[in-house]
Order: sequence, then structure tokens, then C-alpha cells
Amino acid sequence: MRAVIAEDSVSLRVGLVKTLEMSGCQVAAEAGDTEGLLAAVEEHRPQLAFIDVRMPPGFADGGSGRQWRSVGAGRDAGGAAFAVRGGAVRS
Repeated sequence: MRAVIAEDSVSLRVGLVKTLEMSGCQVAAEAGDTEGLLAAVEEHRPQLAFIDVRMPPGFADGGSGRQWRSVGAGRDAGGAAFAVRGGAVRS
């Protein structure tokens, strides 16, 4: 399965890439911002996309998720998209 990963945190992105590759998934592209995500989907036409919906630009308002939907990237890619939202853990 061909995947694209969009996550602005480099350490999280690297971990997700390693996990997916160990599971036999081909990571076609990685993106650290919304523009990179949209370009990667256009170029690689992934079957699967992991997306941080609160990624720059537009972090506070879920900009990457909204832009993904507005251009129809998920529908046109013909695959599945997983939107991931996380936060800092405080003790």
C-alpha cells in the first residue's frame, strides 16, 4: 500500500514512517506542512494518507484538514485518509 504522511513534528513523522514501513507499507512521501501534503498527493496519488489536521498554516483552525477537503484531494486520490489530532501530555 502506498502512503503519504503529513505531520509538522519531525519526530512523530519519522516514527510513523518507520512503523508503516515495518508493516510493509510503502511511504511515497512525507510533508511537514499543508502545501507539501497537497503536492505529495497530487504527485504520488497515495492509497492511504495520514494527516495532522492541525498543521501549519492554519494550525489553530484545522487548516490542513479543511484544505484537504476543499480541493477534493481525499476523494480524487481514491484512497483512505486518517486525520490525526494530538496534543502535549502534561504531568
